[in-house]
Amino acid sequence: MKRFLIMSVLAVAAVLSVNAQDEWKHEIGISYGVGAFTDVNSSYLSGIFSGKQTSYIGPFGVEYFYRPKSRLGVGVLGTFSTCKWNDNDKERTKYFGIMPAVKYNWLNRTHFSMYSKLALGVIIGTDTGADKDKTKATFGWQASAAGIEFGKSFRGFLELGFGEQGILLAGLRYKF
Repeated sequence: MKRFLIMSVLAVAAVLSVNAQDEWKHEIGISYGVGAFTDVNSSYLSGIFSGKQTSYIGPFGVEYFYRPKSRLGVGVLGTFSTCKWNDNDKERTKYFGIMPAVKYNWLNRTHFSMYSKLALGVIIGTDTGADKDKTKATFGWQASAAGIEFGKSFRGFLELGFGEQGILLAGLRYKF
């Protein structure tokens, strides 16, 4: 029995110590997050201004990364979210974001990896309704301290961070 346990532990250790053979150079992904900076910011601003935020949808995200090195990815993130003011459907703010990004995989395995991500760019907000028809641009960012992905070519992922994609986000990626 001891011999079986020792052999099992050695086999598991050998499997876990093998790094992924990364033959892919590109990855595309879609995500949905909660607690985006624009949501937190617009909730705060609704207390200052006369309008009151009644709902927030998003952020939906799209991302592309190219990997010039096995652990490093460079790419771009896109986000979309919207909030409704008061109970009037015509009073809305839509947020569109585009941000160049970098992603560093600090643990690579065949079916599992962990990473961190940083993106900096611009968020464009368009207000409509109730004398608000205007567009503003502001600085946007996403800092994900810890991300985990699992699968082979199609991968599910979860991230913990803060910014325009949210505090917690989940999604799917395709690597090719």
